[in-house]
Amino acid sequence: MNSLYDYFKNYIDEDKLSHSFLIGNVKFDDIKDDLYKIFNKFIFKSKNNIESNPDIYIIKAEKGNIPKDSITDLINDVSKTSQFNNNKVYVIDECEKLNDFSYNAILKTLEEPANNIYAFLITSNIDSIKETIVSRCQKIFISSEVKDDEFDEETIDLSNKLIKYIENDNINTISKHPEIYNNIDSREKLNNILEYLLNYYFKEINDCINNINDNDINVLSKKVLVINESINELKNYLNKNLCIDRFIIKMWRCTYENS
Repeated sequence: MNSLYDYFKNYIDEDKLSHSFLIGNVKFDDIKDDLYKIFNKFIFKSKNNIESNPDIYIIKAEKGNIPKDSITDLINDVSKTSQFNNNKVYVIDECEKLNDFSYNAILKTLEEPANNIYAFLITSNIDSIKETIVSRCQKIFISSEVKDDEFDEETIDLSNKLIKYIENDNINTISKHPEIYNNIDSREKLNNILEYLLNYYFKEINDCINNINDNDINVLSKKVLVINESINELKNYLNKNLCIDRFIIKMWRCTYENS
């Protein structure tokens, strides 16, 4: 899994760190150790235990939802005086489970962030997060530890060809490389290729993070969302070729359209 700690260190070194973060493709327990290091090193500059620090608020879903009262209490508590280093942090795990009231309450803290309050919104389904929240957060994508050797040679070969076609020809891939429809001859094979591409573009994002390249991160992040969306669509669409067409068009839009 990509190191959150390295991400924060790079952005702090460049003085480009925001106060609101949307961390995708993960749950709190998966990144808890990294968060401990980040909070203590960069925010509180201490060695306090995360559970006992009164200036850290961790909100989790209960019975499939994040309780309204939890958000109301959070908004009230973060407005109070900090006990350590004048900073406060709140973490909302599975933030896709916020209801409309909670979304609106959190949105106000993101629209007018206080200098001493840091928000960490964590989700395993970033596609379900409202754009009003997404646009106000620094987006971080966590990639799972999938190695290339976990894919068969045919999947790797077809995936690399598709990446090359899309990056070089974009939407023209559809007309210039019609053989892809025969080469990707099943829904299962297409799904494997999309999984490989997801792994590939996560690595690209990580490289850009290390080099502090915001423009490329933005485009690559859109592509990751498209791949995730395409994997989900493949479960519903019967026409494999239609899925390929939609995928290529959406990947092209990531670079050449504002939407």
